[in-house]
Amino acid sequence: MKIALLRQRVTALGGAETTLGYLVRGLAAAGHDVTVYGTDGEAAARAALGPEADYVRVPVWGGKTLRVLTFALNSRRLLNQVRGQVVFSLERVLSPQVYRAGDGCHREWLARRAPYLSPLARATQRLSPFHRTMLLVERRLFTFPDLKRVIANSRQVRDEIIRHFNVEPARVRVIYNGLDRRRFQPLEAEARSELRGRLGVPDDTGIVLFVGSGFKRKGLAFLLQAFSNLSDKTCLLWVVGKGNSAPYQRAAGRLGVADRVRFWGPTHETAPFYQAATVLALPTLYDPCSNVVLEALACGLPVVTTAANGAAEFLAPGENGAIISQPDDITGLSESLEMFLDQSRDPQIWQSATKAVAGLSWEATVAQTLEVLEEAVS
Repeated sequence: MKIALLRQRVTALGGAETTLGYLVRGLAAAGHDVTVYGTDGEAAARAALGPEADYVRVPVWGGKTLRVLTFALNSRRLLNQVRGQVVFSLERVLSPQVYRAGDGCHREWLARRAPYLSPLARATQRLSPFHRTMLLVERRLFTFPDLKRVIANSRQVRDEIIRHFNVEPARVRVIYNGLDRRRFQPLEAEARSELRGRLGVPDDTGIVLFVGSGFKRKGLAFLLQAFSNLSDKTCLLWVVGKGNSAPYQRAAGRLGVADRVRFWGPTHETAPFYQAATVLALPTLYDPCSNVVLEALACGLPVVTTAANGAAEFLAPGENGAIISQPDDITGLSESLEMFLDQSRDPQIWQSATKAVAGLSWEATVAQTLEVLEEAVS
């Protein structure tokens, strides 16, 4: 099978780019001819993708609005020049046969975001050329006559797509992201103690961990408020990910916790942070299915997140995590963090965490994806 895989950025640190890499390698290993269409420079893209796939650079212009539109138009033009490919997009474009909605539903994201905006910001969102373009392309995608299958990475996203776009349920398949078991696994007590020593943290210090890029959407401001309310004034908050940390550092100062908050910046190696931490906190406004949650659970770390995160489907509240109804539920967030900081040495928690994601693997994700691709061309 000749497979055209579409994704604007292939060299970024996000979960979608991680998924792309595993799909490329897995589909190629199964004997399929894979070509990736993206916007990155050819040398950087080929270095990120490896030798398993060919690469075609799609020209784009302008700022983020024009980039969305020109990628959709120019990728369609380039695809029309090559016959016999199955068009499998990880990006909102105009004419895929199979679409993987790893970024969720933009219409849903705007609805969930609106309550946290000022009246002026809500009006700006409604009139924004970028959001109007995204909504237009998304609507065209889901109404494209030759769209055979949609892959959702959570039941939450599946339900959003069916509700907003009236897509026939039989055409939407839930396929969760996989996990790299060699990287994401719990450490034995001695190894964990050694890791904490290298990171400069005593064994008995509680660590609340936040991992994610896009601090505003992921709810870091709410987490800082909840963290400042914790009764344990010796615990730490570690923030790992890409974003402008300055406003959050100032907020930590106003809340009196600046000396206990550390910003680590972005990194490819997140596993040591999960393995060293006590609890992961992700009070996100919207996440289709956060890889961070799955990776944390695989490392035996309990998770506190919101009902707007598809990865909450893996949580058993009180056993391996907690689900708060809204990201600005500061009391609920604080209480949940307190509970898991207090129970940090309970082996049943990490056992429940790892068990929740025991069925996830990239091999399974690739195999299920291949089934969907074959259905699309049958």
